[in-house]
Amino acid sequence: MTRRLRIAIYNLYWATYGGGEQVSAAIAEALAPHHDVTLLGPTEPDIDVSRRRLGADLSGCAHRRVVDDVEASVASADFDVFVNGTYRSHAVNRAAAGYYYVHFPEPPVGTGRRVVHGVSRGGLVALGAAERMMRRLPDRLGGVQRGLQRRVIDRSWTSSYRTFWANSRYTAQWIERIWDVPSTILYPPVRPLVAPGSKKHVIASVGRFFDPALGHSKKQLDLVEAFRRMCESGHADDWRLVLVGGAEPPSRDYVLAVRRAAQGLPCDVHVNAPRHVVEETLSSAAVYWHGSGYGEDPERDPDRFEHFGISVVEAMAAGAVPVVFGAAGPAEIVRDGVDGFHWNTPTDLVTRTRELMVDPARCNAMSTIARLRAANFSSDVFAAAVLAEMNGPQ
Repeated sequence: MTRRLRIAIYNLYWATYGGGEQVSAAIAEALAPHHDVTLLGPTEPDIDVSRRRLGADLSGCAHRRVVDDVEASVASADFDVFVNGTYRSHAVNRAAAGYYYVHFPEPPVGTGRRVVHGVSRGGLVALGAAERMMRRLPDRLGGVQRGLQRRVIDRSWTSSYRTFWANSRYTAQWIERIWDVPSTILYPPVRPLVAPGSKKHVIASVGRFFDPALGHSKKQLDLVEAFRRMCESGHADDWRLVLVGGAEPPSRDYVLAVRRAAQGLPCDVHVNAPRHVVEETLSSAAVYWHGSGYGEDPERDPDRFEHFGISVVEAMAAGAVPVVFGAAGPAEIVRDGVDGFHWNTPTDLVTRTRELMVDPARCNAMSTIARLRAANFSSDVFAAAVLAEMNGPQ
């Protein structure tokens, strides 16, 4: 890019300051020194909060209010480049160049949805023929037509984008299958917030407590049950399992189940704990457990697997050796037997963890390699990749 471009970065959820917003903010920060960047969304991100929670300086960006995909699409026509960072957005890009950062496409279309699509398509064809005959549909039929249009599966918007960026190979394969478009893998930036401390006999797992019945679960209950097996078999020695994460009211029963399962074990369950508890846990942990995807069907519910795994990289940067469920994003981050281990069954999880417990020298060596591996997902690496990706003809 040889000239200063007008670039819009669209995110409906700036105010949540979550993982998706961290990526959008990193893209904005990488581009703002070279181009005129405008953030599109319902609310303008707070500069100080963005620095603190997203690790990005957005002071060089303007803001323009849009409240949905329709308004974002209209606004995109005023820019040279449109970057869509909104989860499950179908906004049509009208800029000269469009890029879409995909955290995960919508879930696969089920049989019922396909039936609705087919019936709706048939209804629209019939109404279209009637409209040509009558020149204008009666208001009642016009309402039916709009209702059917909302039920049709429409992928035409994908052709308006030059490039789709996937946050992992796992996501890329589902973009291909669901949206029928290729994508470029651009791993998200991870800020290592915790420096390695004095390692203790601690296994850590950090992530939201989310009931599996509601969707994407970190599987803390399964992790506690695996740890109980280790304790009852005498293989946990003086080790401790520490679970840390937020929780919302719908997952209250799941949190209670985890706490009940942990009773009588050397296990701490910290719910909605302050940030310093997360930092202290990761700093002291020698091993990190991750279980998202265990027990799930990858064909039916691919969105229930970890699409990338920011918490895994954060733990590796803190020197914890990861033992992760061997599928989706974490299996790409962690090289089995090099900087961590993969597991597929609870027995695997126990066995691999035990190997680290009884061999401190190996655990220390893998910890060092894990820290080096985490550096591959840094903000600097991400920024360079974004600039390289967009450095083509406009």
